[in-house]
Amino acid sequence: MIYFDNAATTSVNKQVLDAYYDLCLKYYGNASSNHAYGLESSRLLSYAREQILKLFGLEKTHQLVFTSGATEANNLAIKGVALAYKNRGKHLITTSIEHPSVLNAFKQLEEEFGFEVTYLPVNEDGVVRIEDLEKAMRNDTVLVSIMATNNETGSINDIKAIRKVIDNYPKCFFHSDTTQAITKLDIDYNLLDMFIASAHKVHGLKGSGMLIIKNNIKPLALLSGGGQENNLRSGTSDVPKDVVLAKTIRLALDNQKQSFNYVKKINDYLREELSKIEEVVINSPHDASPYILNFSLREHKASVIVEGLSLKGIMVSTISACSSKRNEKSHVLVAMDKDIRLASNPIRLSFDESNTLLEAQEFIKVLKELLAITK
Repeated sequence: MIYFDNAATTSVNKQVLDAYYDLCLKYYGNASSNHAYGLESSRLLSYAREQILKLFGLEKTHQLVFTSGATEANNLAIKGVALAYKNRGKHLITTSIEHPSVLNAFKQLEEEFGFEVTYLPVNEDGVVRIEDLEKAMRNDTVLVSIMATNNETGSINDIKAIRKVIDNYPKCFFHSDTTQAITKLDIDYNLLDMFIASAHKVHGLKGSGMLIIKNNIKPLALLSGGGQENNLRSGTSDVPKDVVLAKTIRLALDNQKQSFNYVKKINDYLREELSKIEEVVINSPHDASPYILNFSLREHKASVIVEGLSLKGIMVSTISACSSKRNEKSHVLVAMDKDIRLASNPIRLSFDESNTLLEAQEFIKVLKELLAITK
């Protein structure tokens, strides 16, 4: 099997899985219990939290909230901050290319809680224009949420330039969906007030994630209960899963540079070969994350080609895993001003260090065969 759908999910690192298994057997005490066994679980949880913050150089400035993944982390950051600081203002800013877990959180704030949301457009490369952000900022803007790397095209936003604009508005917080960037791209995380990660995107466990947030920010908790996670996320802590998140992040960061360079060679090869196919339009900009390569077909139906590839043992996706089964057009490509045919017909390839150049060559071979057969 050739697996080119790593932006949707990745295989679990065996070291992570083995550690999780051992922890499940040994440390199953409730971290909220006052007995020795519970206190030991609590100590492990605190140590994992400290280790992750230390990996990003944020141990003195930020706190970490363990979550069930990126969706919960984004919702806690966006809705939690907007609702907690609504007295400062009810104007929010995000972009037209965000993941559904961000866009739908803003839509709920708009429709149910009376917030005003500005959805920034993007340029033809899928990147926010800084001048558009500057024009959108207001004195009552309390939150800006702009993703670091787009999950469909891999386009990369300029975090440093965005931060510079927001710094002129001291009442405003900066959140970024870093799901597709964390442990893959070099980012100065000190520039972010809030950012997130999902373990299963970086060879960790599904149902595991985190929100890292500056110490001075106090979001409204979305879950009421026993007050776990510093009163920000109630519910019995999954100690083994939270603890191995630290190992997952460390292993990925240790391999970041090597993985980036390796994956870029695969991406470069595929970009060159795809550009030779007449009906292919490459949507990912040249300076996009090398982990993602998005293209559209002018004539063939992408879903048919994706199914044909799957039958040949090659796994790719259309749009993103959160939208592909609804057979809808890509809101990201629409925002990039692609015509409806192209926006409705994308194929996304996404890679990691387990992929090979031979797999990329086989993909191109099979793709050409399918395009010829289905004419």
